Amino acid sequence: MRIPDAIVCVTSGSYGEHLCCLAGSGITVINNTNKNIGSQPAASEPMPSAGLAPPIWFLALTTSSGVIALTILTPILPLLKSELGASSSTVQLLLTCFLIAIAVGQLVCGPLSDRYGRRPVLLVGAVLYTLGSIAIFFSDQIQLLIVWRILQGFGGAACMSMARAIVNDVFDRSEAARQLSAISIVLSVAPALSLAFGGWLAEWAGWKATILVLVVVGLLVLIATNIVVTETNKHKLDRINPSSIATAYRSVLSNPLFVCWTLASGMQVGMFFCLNGLLGYQYQRNGYSLGEFGLWFSLTPLFYLVGNTLNRMWFVRRGIERAAMLGCSLSMVSVLAMLFTQAFGFTHALSLALPCCLFGFSNGIVIANSTVGAISTAGKHIGTGSGIVGAWQMAAGGIAGAIIVAIGGAQVFSIAAISLLFMAAVSVLSMVFVYRRREAV
Repeated sequence: MRIPDAIVCVTSGSYGEHLCCLAGSGITVINNTNKNIGSQPAASEPMPSAGLAPPIWFLALTTSSGVIALTILTPILPLLKSELGASSSTVQLLLTCFLIAIAVGQLVCGPLSDRYGRRPVLLVGAVLYTLGSIAIFFSDQIQLLIVWRILQGFGGAACMSMARAIVNDVFDRSEAARQLSAISIVLSVAPALSLAFGGWLAEWAGWKATILVLVVVGLLVLIATNIVVTETNKHKLDRINPSSIATAYRSVLSNPLFVCWTLASGMQVGMFFCLNGLLGYQYQRNGYSLGEFGLWFSLTPLFYLVGNTLNRMWFVRRGIERAAMLGCSLSMVSVLAMLFTQAFGFTHALSLALPCCLFGFSNGIVIANSTVGAISTAGKHIGTGSGIVGAWQMAAGGIAGAIIVAIGGAQVFSIAAISLLFMAAVSVLSMVFVYRRREAV
């Protein structure tokens, strides 16, 4: 059965950061478990009220807070390693633990906001994000930095997931799609700017200057939440039932199609996060500064935007299975290109930047399609499925990055590239299974 070009996904408010790009792919995301896929609200249900909506700049800032916290630190990892006297594997934990905190936090914040409301969860998240950033600024030991990054990650998870939940609370289906589309553009530009200027700022004023940026972001979200956000969840749950949640998780994870879609999605997002943490070392070995690395690598999310735009305009109309298969295949080609250029001794920045551009383009095609493909197979447990996909997308990058660094990927680029090639192969094989099942149907 062919999946329609535009798919409406029902979620519980806990979702992976890249799902914001679904709106840019002709996919509408609805965060209300009381609505059925493709149905209009029942006559007894009140229509969403746009009068409660915060400004779009606030929703974009809140959603991108976690992305900024991740990518602005990427160019300065080698600097932190030298200044703090830490090993590559220990410094990598600044990304790994943050990603895991984002993943776990999204699974927790959605149900909590359904029970207690969006505004309280968002306020607590903004406080945690800000306190974590301030604590990092005043810390000079790598162990303390890791602890505070976890706190910052939990705060970022609340901010990201609540922004998307609020969009659904206050807008009807078509307007929610337009709002999320605008937010997805910010999510593509924010990491590019963070990567481009994070390294330069650290070289000019020290690594703590980049942390000050995160303090300012957290304070802006906290202050703006108090001023412009009113409670948008008008149908709070009376209680949270752990047994029904456990049953839903078992049902979703026993579906092989869901598992394969999710594997493909998680591996692709994980590859991006691994490149975030590992490429800086190779750029340094090739004679480039941290600022130059950040500038060159910032092209990757920009090409992600190009791929996402073309996906919305063209690829998705030919079926999300075919589009996701193409994206996974192109990502494997990009990793092979990086492996061969470095193996043959090319040291110009373009030898890494051009394959990264292809990788970003392929991610723009595959992420939205593989994510919605997974959630569309979750049946009545779509909210649970969305939480699992979002959490796995974050956790895959953190876990894989830690393993690659532990086996020497930070010192020997071929180890990192071969590891990424393995991840790409897993995503391609997963899509082969999905595509064959589609052809069989």
